[in-house]
Amino acid sequence: MTRYSFHPLILCVLGLSIIGLFYRLYTEPVALFQQALFMVVFVAIIFFLVKRFLAPKFSSGNYYSSQPQTKRMTYKASPSSNVIPHKKKKDVKKFNRPLVKKRTDVTLTVIEGKKNKKKNRALF
Repeated sequence: MTRYSFHPLILCVLGLSIIGLFYRLYTEPVALFQQALFMVVFVAIIFFLVKRFLAPKFSSGNYYSSQPQTKRMTYKASPSSNVIPHKKKKDVKKFNRPLVKKRTDVTLTVIEGKKNKKKNRALF
């Protein structure tokens, strides 16, 4: 059995669309390419409008632009002050932990019960 099984109706629609695409390509190739070009242009316009007008409303970048800048940030810094000195990280000492051995003696107990009684499957 295949991993991806499709509904027969979906397979029928896909098959008919492929047949229609090849038929249109055989009978009217120019009209097919015009239609494809129109779809690409339409999608590009929608994409541009969404990126231009809707995306800035939902982005979190507006938070930073609405915050007032401090005086230190508004002044232009000299070129030599752009260099940030490298701070050396402090060495973190690792503590050696003693190895914990696994316990080999497992204490399991057998609970006597109704072993042969079958479960009532209607309750599940």
